[in-house]
Amino acid sequence: MEKQVFIDFIKCEYGGIYGGGLNEPFRYMGRVISDRFQSENIKFPYKEIEIQLTFLKPNEKNEKHLNFYAKLPNYYRGKNMIRVSVPFSMEQEQNLSDLFQLIYKVFDIIVSKKKNDDVFNPEKIKTSLLKLEEELQMVDLWELNQTYKNLLRQEALEKRKQERKIREQADNKGKRLIYDLRLYYRFENVEKLYFAPYDNRFCDKILEKLRQRKFKLPNYSHLYIMVSDTFENALYHAVRAENWFVYGLAVLENFMDYETKTEIEKQKIIFSLIKEGLYDIARIDKLDVKVLNEVLDEVEKKIFKNGN
Repeated sequence: MEKQVFIDFIKCEYGGIYGGGLNEPFRYMGRVISDRFQSENIKFPYKEIEIQLTFLKPNEKNEKHLNFYAKLPNYYRGKNMIRVSVPFSMEQEQNLSDLFQLIYKVFDIIVSKKKNDDVFNPEKIKTSLLKLEEELQMVDLWELNQTYKNLLRQEALEKRKQERKIREQADNKGKRLIYDLRLYYRFENVEKLYFAPYDNRFCDKILEKLRQRKFKLPNYSHLYIMVSDTFENALYHAVRAENWFVYGLAVLENFMDYETKTEIEKQKIIFSLIKEGLYDIARIDKLDVKVLNEVLDEVEKKIFKNGN
């Protein structure tokens, strides 16, 4: 069986400004359809189908934008993916029937663009979608949404764990001078600048000293630290989209208490999280712990001696 095709719904305002995917309980409809095609062995000659749900701004008057919108749908085919852009209004995701009418339209376009040597069965696709809609009419969509939310989260965690395992097993030596160090965090109902100004201030001080000591990294140059209330949550949010950076993980369980702390207590918490994240990276990638310890000790003594 060929690899499962990835189907993604993306809301797109004219001009390329993206507004996310479908609202709940249809957030994971692309994966639902993809799983159905996989189970019925429906094959495609590409790995990804991107469905751009294109809408206009309210009271749009720009003729260029209106003309573009009037010419939709649009079909694009790349080497391993296709993109179908269709006109869209928010009302179309208010109920399952309206949403599936849009889905049928998209796959009708895909079928109409089928090349002679493309390996997929148009009738099988149509039958599969009709059957899926019928079944979903009898399903608690909110419950299904939660099931897929949990499934995708678990898949993401397994992927992150595998990435860390591969790094642990690699025999990479330090080649690249460290370029950047940053701390990020993901907590429920916590806004930006929660750890400001100490997060950036301490990272900059540590980075300066590491660069002075020519601290080398294997095949990346940026160190990011992801903090959350559990190790699993930190791991989930540590998305390594590029190879030029890695995440270290740190945990702050009682994060809501942070605001009640004194300034010196806040500083100690932030510095401890940075250290935890850096040691996590150092352990996995076998970095120079001796130099790292020396730098952290030096910066820590300077910060808490001066109190800033």
